[in-house]
Amino acid sequence: MEYVEVRYGQTRNVFIDGVESGETNKILRVGPGTHSFDLGEPKDFKPEKVILVVENTDPLEPLLIEFEEKTS
Repeated sequence: MEYVEVRYGQTRNVFIDGVESGETNKILRVGPGTHSFDLGEPKDFKPEKVILVVENTDPLEPLLIEFEEKTS
């Protein structure tokens, strides 16, 4: 099992490979390998999607993934 923390300025649902998988700013578990991460709708954040290989993580050192608010 691998661990990620998806960071964003507010609480949003996190979608891993298109499946709702938890909330931002919390440590989430995911299987090892390549995964896509996004925050669903509305698409008011950037980047629109992050695709990363998740490996060699643990609960104390999750892979950090950061999104930020999209400005007009």
